[in-house]
Amino acid sequence: MKFSIIVPVYNVEKYLPRCLDSVLDQEFDDYEIIAVDDESPDNSIDILNEYQKKTEKLKIIRQKNKGLGGARNTGIKEAAGEYLIFLDSDDYISPKMLSSLNEYLKKEDLDILAFDCERVTESGQTIEKVSVKDYQDQYTSLNAKQYLLFEPTSCVKTYRRTLYTEHRIEFPEKLWYEDLATTLKLSAYATKIGYLKEVFYYYVQQPNSITHSTNTERMMEIITAYDSVIQFYKQNDKFEEFYTELEWNCALHVLYYSAFRLLMAGMNLKRMKQLYQHSKQIFPNLENNQYVKMKKDQYHMMNLIIDKHYFRFYLKTG
Repeated sequence: MKFSIIVPVYNVEKYLPRCLDSVLDQEFDDYEIIAVDDESPDNSIDILNEYQKKTEKLKIIRQKNKGLGGARNTGIKEAAGEYLIFLDSDDYISPKMLSSLNEYLKKEDLDILAFDCERVTESGQTIEKVSVKDYQDQYTSLNAKQYLLFEPTSCVKTYRRTLYTEHRIEFPEKLWYEDLATTLKLSAYATKIGYLKEVFYYYVQQPNSITHSTNTERMMEIITAYDSVIQFYKQNDKFEEFYTELEWNCALHVLYYSAFRLLMAGMNLKRMKQLYQHSKQIFPNLENNQYVKMKKDQYHMMNLIIDKHYFRFYLKTG
């Protein structure tokens, strides 16, 4: 089997039919759907049972609640496909996704293939196309360091299943930023990586997402998530090799994106200082990182945040 599409299911009865329909509408037929019901409190399981009557491709697993990461881990263990695709159950995919991915995976013999997504409203209207600006060609081969410059979102990549199973890579359970804590580790083992500049994934923006949350305590879980990445690279004697790229990820995720989230939660200066101090303990010269300097036009408020003017950009953007 070529693809195992892992769909964690929790409280998504409103979105689940569109998600499943987008998979069943694929132009490519060699795949399975593994839906993991993570003790969902709504009628999602009834919807899954109805879809299972329509297709033999759907496998349903029910488990005690383990969060998004725990549901993905269960799906990985049950998967039979050569490649894994993670599809959140409130999102959906393009009908030509699997056929296009299969073409390049087969031709290039890839371990990981990244692609683009669109952020859309609940009704499917485009908000923003998210594409990697550094690459213009339809297809680009990447090395491990280039891969570490991509967003760690697990849903916009397909992975050779053995990257997870043979190296015991797992998502953390019930932790925010589970993608950050997991996908960055894969570059240590992937030998052939590619990027396909085409939109296959549609990410539905919801008011209850992390982006819109005001729970600053949970936002601080980014420290736990990122520290697990640092410890992984140190334990595998690869920290120095990927130091610059890991330092960039710290600047981008632990500081830059967190500043925006904390701004929306009320400019929590204490939390932001904690994140800055923690980052500087790991990367004392973070402000001199080559990617921080190189990408300052793309991330135009980066310098303000690195220089500890965490919320001054509010005056520029408000």
